[in-house]
Amino acid sequence: MQKVTWLHRLGLVPAVVAVGLATAPVAAHADGYDTPRSATALGAGSTHAAGLAAAEQRAREAVLAVGHDCTPGTYYTLTIYSSPGGGTWVFRSTHEAMCVD
Repeated sequence: MQKVTWLHRLGLVPAVVAVGLATAPVAAHADGYDTPRSATALGAGSTHAAGLAAAEQRAREAVLAVGHDCTPGTYYTLTIYSSPGGGTWVFRSTHEAMCVD
């Protein structure tokens, strides 16, 4: 008889295994995109969408300033401030991409 742990009952074991497989390190890319780059920037706008876009664009520009050709990458964005009336939105965005060195 197999012992069933509380992790199995909650379905967390398959989830942990899936996350572990998804985050396994990737070997150097054959297409030359083998240098990881990241940058963090602030952006603001008068709407949620404008502030978010400004932060992500600035972070992407900072990555491209160092790595001249990069993959689309991934953004991790946090709301830093939103005014009570919703007229100002400030975000901090980190952009991570693989670039050609």
